[in-house]
Amino acid sequence: MTAYRLSPRALIAGLAASILLFGVGCATGERVADAPKADAAQHVHEGDESPAFHDRAEAQGPGPLPYTPLCRAAKCIALTFDDGPGPYTASLLDILGKEGVRATFFLVGDKPVHTYPDLVRRIAAQGHVIGNHTWTHPVLTGLPEAEVLRQLSRTQSVIQQLTGHKPTLMRPPKGLTDTRVTGATRALGLSQILWNVTATDYHNRTTELVRKLVLERARRNGVVLLHDVLPWTVPAVPGIITGLRAAGYTLVTVPQLYENMQPGEQYPVWATPAPKPHS
Repeated sequence: MTAYRLSPRALIAGLAASILLFGVGCATGERVADAPKADAAQHVHEGDESPAFHDRAEAQGPGPLPYTPLCRAAKCIALTFDDGPGPYTASLLDILGKEGVRATFFLVGDKPVHTYPDLVRRIAAQGHVIGNHTWTHPVLTGLPEAEVLRQLSRTQSVIQQLTGHKPTLMRPPKGLTDTRVTGATRALGLSQILWNVTATDYHNRTTELVRKLVLERARRNGVVLLHDVLPWTVPAVPGIITGLRAAGYTLVTVPQLYENMQPGEQYPVWATPAPKPHS
């Protein structure tokens, strides 16, 4: 083995660099090599692109897929709509009826449902799936467990009164969930439905851009997040349906996509927490 000798100048330079790095760490109170800790809550702002995620079957390797027989064979995708009903929901229902598409609606219980009870009944009558999107759309991870339960229970009750059926699905506002929210949803028999395709339609405020982004980001067994309370989103839906069908997709509801959904579990599963919501 060849031995290498460092010159006195090199030794001094190396020692100086080490002292400098140690001094930076002491001055800032941080260890230089430490990585930042991940936030305990899993979350994504509804206007942000979806985070990295994994399907449970992909994570576990070969084995039974979490999808229904239909979507094991077909190239499925589910359209979901949040925050309604609202002034544009009737037009959306007209579009979906004309196209023969069933979607999944996550409804807010307080003002939207109380303002448009006939639309809630119409959503159910047309064969769409209704999910719970809380009573007033708060970030659930910032609430005591009793308030989380109240937010979900009140919405469960009013939807059951209007449609005769109690939801089995919920979507946490802004996608924020943690162990407390998971416990509450499990207690109420609600599966947590997230998403893996979005047009970021709260930020991208043109119909053509919403259509383009959904079609670009579409993936097999995708769950698409859209908002039927936005005037530029609903007119994009006919083009989205046409484009998805042209790409070989079968449009389904969330229960048609996943089989044996369990209360408290997340569908799809996100692999890592998303960036914190913008203020």
